[in-house]
Amino acid sequence: MLLADVVAALMGALMAYAWHPAGSDSDELQIFPSRLAVVLMPFGWVLALWLERAYDRRRTGMDAAIGRKVLGAAVGLLAAGVAASALLVDSMSLVRQVIMAIALAALLTPLSRTVARAWLARAGWGAQQQRVLLVGHASSISGFAEQVRPNRAPWLRIVGACLVGPTEPGEAESLELAVHGDLDSVADTAVTMGCDVVVVLASPELDGSALRELSWRLHEQDVDLAIVPVLVGVAPERITVDSVDGLPLLHIRAPILSGPLRAVKDGLERVAAALLLMLMSPIMLGVAVLVRSTSPGPVLFRQTRVGLNAAQFTCLKFRTMVVDAERMREQLEHLNEKSDGVLFKIRRDPRITSVGRVLRKCSLDELPQLINVLRGEMSLVGPRPPLPEEAAKYTDEVRRRLAVKPGLTGLWQVSGRSMLSWEESVRLDLSYVENWSPQLDAMILLRTTSAVVRGTGAF
Repeated sequence: MLLADVVAALMGALMAYAWHPAGSDSDELQIFPSRLAVVLMPFGWVLALWLERAYDRRRTGMDAAIGRKVLGAAVGLLAAGVAASALLVDSMSLVRQVIMAIALAALLTPLSRTVARAWLARAGWGAQQQRVLLVGHASSISGFAEQVRPNRAPWLRIVGACLVGPTEPGEAESLELAVHGDLDSVADTAVTMGCDVVVVLASPELDGSALRELSWRLHEQDVDLAIVPVLVGVAPERITVDSVDGLPLLHIRAPILSGPLRAVKDGLERVAAALLLMLMSPIMLGVAVLVRSTSPGPVLFRQTRVGLNAAQFTCLKFRTMVVDAERMREQLEHLNEKSDGVLFKIRRDPRITSVGRVLRKCSLDELPQLINVLRGEMSLVGPRPPLPEEAAKYTDEVRRRLAVKPGLTGLWQVSGRSMLSWEESVRLDLSYVENWSPQLDAMILLRTTSAVVRGTGAF
């Protein structure tokens, strides 16, 4: 990451210098400060990022909040750089060069870090992985290990576990991790296994004094201690740390289910849907001709779905199946690959037409749902719109998905779509509902393009 940031800063400085008119000036007093700014830029940029804790080794992964850190570094360095240029050299051309160099570095840093991440992932991460020892009850350890599978957190390598509290017969053996003892063995095991961090899962046996003693022993061995709080599906952005007389308090912001931000989201999405319908109308017309000319039946498939607050609406899609597909479902029930929940999905569904298979792969069949967005029945981003029979089987927890409008795309689509299990789909949708923010919508929309191009999980 350090090298990636140096490259980004140097490229930004060189591009600004090439644009900067003082570079061609014959006056050495003008040329030297410009060249010196190019040399100093990588050092200043890395220092600014370091002050923003962009290289903290205790941050897992590559730091998803890098955008905020880059912005903070740019603002800080901009203030220092402009002040130094104006006071020491008194050159407006140099000030312009510094401003442009910092702006370019801020734009190039996320790109360079993305390239570095891709290279590390292709190289298998190797020594960049953090070796993790889990501590807690067997059930909590199993759930955590499932949550942070290698494909989601390749920078973490769980090497074992230490169990605390009562253990049922055979419970330790059922774990897919090696068990290395109990709470008293944690510090020695962490050193023996060469662990970088010990992750403690919530359990009543680990009270404040026990955690404090454990932290002392681990810090003596230069091993970090991380604690997983009893918070399910809460994004870090919703948590604020406070203290009362030395006691830490975690304040959790309530989910944004209504109010001005939601109203702005609804208005902007309707405008975007109208614009997209106009831009995509030639493509939609071509798809309609293909559907109508290659199989008998209507162009559009209309299906009742459940939306905001369990209100039903007619969801529109380009027809990708034969006309009597719904009546054939009972005959194909034994082929359902989603027996773990209420969904019905078949990887090679015989009801899908040849054109429909291509439309699904490219997600073009969902374009008519822009009309649903324009009507206010759906959002561009939101949970998956369920069928009435699916919603009827919802538990009180899953029904929380209906607290917001369903979306044309969402976390479920950018995370695998039909490849996901029912539990995983529910977890992602609930996470979206609880942690919604404009930034989350923007991230999902950006990732949707990649998911559609790859076509992963679309069947």
